[in-house]
Amino acid sequence: MIALDSVRYLRYHPDAMNDEPPDVFTVPLPPPPFPPPHPGPVFLHWAGPGAEERESEDMMFRRVPRDVAGRFRAGGGARSLTHAQYLTALVALHEAARRLADEGNEQVAGELERLGLASVTV
Repeated sequence: MIALDSVRYLRYHPDAMNDEPPDVFTVPLPPPPFPPPHPGPVFLHWAGPGAEERESEDMMFRRVPRDVAGRFRAGGGARSLTHAQYLTALVALHEAARRLADEGNEQVAGELERLGLASVTV
């Protein structure tokens, strides 16, 4: 058995001076600490204490076309509304238009159909 006080002297050791390549071995890696990726999107939802009592919810929109996002900000800002207030008003407007279409207004029904906002059951 060879005992060396430091690895820096290993190159001077007679067994290390031979021209044979060192023995190579492989060790399998342990599995990653997280699960493998899922085939589809994964949504995580965490509700802190008191989340059920909240009357509002936070939303984030991604990949909104630039001109639509600009018109949304301008439309709300011109009316001195926050984004949440403006979105609430737009949803109320859609509900009113939907009611008109369901009551037989063909022009409103046609426009909603063109926009892909036909009646659906949720």
